[in-house]
Amino acid sequence: MRILVIVNPAAGGGKTLRLLPRIKRWLSESPHEFLFVIPKSPEEMCQEILNAPAGGMEAILLLGGDGTVNDALPAIATTNLLLGFLPCGRGNDFARNTGLPMDLKESCGLPSSPSVYQSDLPTINGKPFIGIAYVGFDAEVNGLANEGKGFFNGTLGYTVCVLRALKNFKPFEIEMTIDDHSLRERVMMVSVANGPYYGGGMKIAPQATMNDGNLDICIVKEISKWELLRQFPKVFNGTHISHPKIIMTSGRSIKIISDESREIFADGEHVGRLPAECMIGSQTIRILTAFGPKWKEEKK
Repeated sequence: MRILVIVNPAAGGGKTLRLLPRIKRWLSESPHEFLFVIPKSPEEMCQEILNAPAGGMEAILLLGGDGTVNDALPAIATTNLLLGFLPCGRGNDFARNTGLPMDLKESCGLPSSPSVYQSDLPTINGKPFIGIAYVGFDAEVNGLANEGKGFFNGTLGYTVCVLRALKNFKPFEIEMTIDDHSLRERVMMVSVANGPYYGGGMKIAPQATMNDGNLDICIVKEISKWELLRQFPKVFNGTHISHPKIIMTSGRSIKIISDESREIFADGEHVGRLPAECMIGSQTIRILTAFGPKWKEEKK
């Protein structure tokens, strides 16, 4: 198989370039043919993906983080190329959600006949995402994390951002339509999930499955800041869903409107402001892995 390896030089604070010689050595033990490129921008990366089929490439292997995957999704969906991932970002929730190895060396071990799995590819306001889209408190935390306000990587940095965001956060009222059902609530946050994890390992939607044609929705109704902080550790193992102020539901078409212009994030990236419309069911992508979750395997 001919595979185009796309290296995001900014992912993980520049970790990708430092590890690149080692990654090339690990991949050289695989029976596949690899071509490496280092795009200078997300736009250039997408153009490399769009040009890949003409160059005889059969798959894309992204070396980066969740933001790298999110940036690449429109081009991946257009070409229908197989998508592989070498985790080198801060959160790497794409690897968690898809069952890919979290260990970088292990993820380089592609056998001669790797497995291929199909995942749903939902959209928010027309833009594809693969993991979770969200608005409210978690979006404000994400914004601080992207600005480096957490000072640390991983869970510790995210926790610092939670404390900073909590200081000035205020609940807001939304009107939400899930398929044919509507509700109005004052909320802390709403997460629309294709997979279980976001934020570097927080299991916000424990039952989410990436190939079931549905989006899992977590709605946290208005609660005190102290109660929100008290529940925060439970998100890492998914036990928060039993709280009486949390609604867990699912649907294929989700619309959220509000009188407030709240920011929306998806896969850790800023994607706009309310209103929001999430859809699932019209697109899928194929994920390349040696291990992977127990989804329906495609016949090759």
